[in-house]
Amino acid sequence: MDAAAERTLDGIQARGEVYFLRGFVTVLILLIVLVGVAERSYLTKRDAARSLFEKLTLTQIAVEARQHIRKIEFGIKNGRELEQFYNMNGILRDIQRGSSYIAGVYVVSRQDILLYSLNTSHGDTTGLLRPGNLTFDDETVYQMSDAMGYYDLFLPVYDANGRDIAFIIIRLDEDVVYFSTRGLVEQEYMQSIVVVLLLLGIGIIMTIKLKPRSGGTVLLIFLLGFSCLSLDLILAYSRFRGIAESATIQSVNRIAQLLQSDVDVIRTMGIPPDMIHDQNSWLRQSVLGLPMIHHGVLDSNMRITLTASRAYFNRFSMDLLRSYAAAYAVLFIAAAAAAALLRIRKRMLNNKAVN
Repeated sequence: MDAAAERTLDGIQARGEVYFLRGFVTVLILLIVLVGVAERSYLTKRDAARSLFEKLTLTQIAVEARQHIRKIEFGIKNGRELEQFYNMNGILRDIQRGSSYIAGVYVVSRQDILLYSLNTSHGDTTGLLRPGNLTFDDETVYQMSDAMGYYDLFLPVYDANGRDIAFIIIRLDEDVVYFSTRGLVEQEYMQSIVVVLLLLGIGIIMTIKLKPRSGGTVLLIFLLGFSCLSLDLILAYSRFRGIAESATIQSVNRIAQLLQSDVDVIRTMGIPPDMIHDQNSWLRQSVLGLPMIHHGVLDSNMRITLTASRAYFNRFSMDLLRSYAAAYAVLFIAAAAAAALLRIRKRMLNNKAVN
């Protein structure tokens, strides 16, 4: 083999090594971008699911607890002292039976004095931190603080004049939301992995076939990252809408059962139905502060029907889209930055060539 042929062969090998190295770097960067995009997408879906189920689950527990708190308020209106309330521990146990995730139930005065406690986890009660600006009105069912792996729900106890004189604090293990969303979150995690592998495979094929230069590589990576985010969003959004609607309807039906139990107690006391219908504001007052309920009806047979609010579960779908908008913004900014760096590099090379 003569010298010219050897130089040609060496040139082909060098170009081959350059193409291989460039392709390897392209695939590596593509993998990093896709994994980053998929992780952001997965975290967005996870947070949306937990936000939905947190509000539904905690509201349902709070509504059920209110049924028992009314017993305390009824006693106070009839002259009983809160500090020496007969069978308070029994009422707290009834509240605790509302969920297996309740780790403690406490009664705290307006002055933050612990009056009664039912602590099933034997944990420390000093972490019962009052949320800032803890106030209640007709449209507030509960307020919450979140610390040390627990949700602390604060519910008011009213006196005969409608003033909140104490708080019932329900301490819930955070797993109450984790286990509600675990199946959905695992599905979304697997979906993100599948989308990454699919688009990574497409990217490898396109890199081998097209052998793009620097500008084309940036464009290819951006388009595949955009496709990864969009495909994950489309699949998640279609599923999440159905889940949000179903979960909201189930929660509303459970609340209707809880309120119906109150009406059934009144019926057993022999109060005529027309007296309850004369007080038709009772049901409206009972569902105040429950945005998942569109309206309620108490019919002539004293049966309660609640209708779920479509705007409520649609809001969670819109929140999911808004969260994805932030991810799209980051992706576009990163692509613009990469394109700017390439332009600067090209300009520097041109200037060097001229000089």
